[in-house]
Amino acid sequence: MKKAIAYILSIFCLLFTQATIAQQKNTLRYEIMLNSNMLEPSLKKDHFISCIDISPNKYITLSTGHKIYILGWGGITQFGKEADSTISSYAFASDGLLMAVKNRELCYMNEKGNLVTLVKLPNASMGIAEGREVMYLFDQKRNDKEYKLYAFAKGGKYKQLLVSPKPVISVIEMTDSLYLAIGSGVFSLSPKDYKLNLVAGFQKESEIKSMTFDPVNNILYVASRDAIYALKNGNLVYVTSDFGGGIIKYFSNGLIIFNPETCDIIRIVNIDKSIIF
Repeated sequence: MKKAIAYILSIFCLLFTQATIAQQKNTLRYEIMLNSNMLEPSLKKDHFISCIDISPNKYITLSTGHKIYILGWGGITQFGKEADSTISSYAFASDGLLMAVKNRELCYMNEKGNLVTLVKLPNASMGIAEGREVMYLFDQKRNDKEYKLYAFAKGGKYKQLLVSPKPVISVIEMTDSLYLAIGSGVFSLSPKDYKLNLVAGFQKESEIKSMTFDPVNNILYVASRDAIYALKNGNLVYVTSDFGGGIIKYFSNGLIIFNPETCDIIRIVNIDKSIIF
């Protein structure tokens, strides 16, 4: 009888443990991945640019403008060699190659860690975003009101897709659609005639800071100056105002939020489980 009771208790404990683990896997939680206290004194003096990406080896990638770093559980480490001029943006291509915009040059990082120039760009300080077959380059700073979006293909060929009266802030290729953040609006770009269609609009003073895409659940996340939202099938849902103004990146069932000013990186795990569209 005692053996039977002990056996039943052991089975109960095992089931309880498995249930607890399963619950933790689906529970919304916050992970602090970086703050200023974790940085070396030399890094605290530098200013991180408003850009973040995930390397093929699943490391968070940051930049101070002249140096690129990767962040893992062991800390932050320089990735590649120091650039000879200022990096404005960077992104990993679909084949894992790191692409960076350096002044008016589109570069890639070679095996020695050097940024090698691929092509001269029409404007300085352009943004860059990954596509499945192309990289998207877009104007963020100009002296006129003709901010352009280009698709850059292998072989050095690029095509102008759009001219906007306002800076293009973020570009996301999502399944068969292209989404742009311009000012305080999210637009889709028609692949047939390259016309913009408003998908979601915010108040004029609530400018969009960044966007990212969850490819599994088909959710587009939008970070404005004040809050973070989720967009799916035309439905816009408020997520949180705790981390407004951050640079966001979706990675492995979690939303990474990076604040370049404070050097804080927070990851919201299982965020899709808490959203009701």
